[in-house]
Amino acid sequence: MSRIVCPTCSRPAKVCLCPLIRPVKNRVAIGILQHPSEVAQIKGTARIAQLSLSHCRTWIGEDFSEEESLRSWLQEGAVFLLYPETEGDDCRFYSIEEIRAEYPLKNVKVLVIDGTWRKAHKIMMSNPMLNKLPRIMLQPAKQSAYKIRKQKNSHSLSTIEAVYEVLSQLENDERGFKPLLTAFDSMVEQQLEFRPPLKQGKD
Repeated sequence: MSRIVCPTCSRPAKVCLCPLIRPVKNRVAIGILQHPSEVAQIKGTARIAQLSLSHCRTWIGEDFSEEESLRSWLQEGAVFLLYPETEGDDCRFYSIEEIRAEYPLKNVKVLVIDGTWRKAHKIMMSNPMLNKLPRIMLQPAKQSAYKIRKQKNSHSLSTIEAVYEVLSQLENDERGFKPLLTAFDSMVEQQLEFRPPLKQGKD
């Protein structure tokens, strides 16, 4: 017997995200480049952004060189890539304060890569146009609460945590974007409930 999958969030009914989602209006548009392996990932968090945000576009794949809709999206407004600094980068890095001072928020867009670090790096290497985009220097307010999936290091954030941080800082509205983290925290707790209890050691 096949399991029932929610047609809205594409997750099994018992871990459906829909009851956790609250609509969030964002002036700064979010674009997500999602690795195919993340689409059906039960622990993935990009779906929260996709379901919650009023301005959010997603493209799925590894090589986006032929994706005309993405090229059009990149050509409109001031687009910044949210990706950490790596060796050999030849692009300008902007702080949150610099972006807020230089650009009207309604014209600002942020592009996020959704995938493991290895697969996100593969997307970067497969799409030279991404290396030309200016990047955001993001200073998270706190460490990740992504307890259900291995992170690269203590400074790593899940996709939805990164989206929350960049939007709340750019739009200076922590409270307005809090529903993103509330849904994320509930999803994490939801997943933890399915983990087997730890075995107690013998006395």
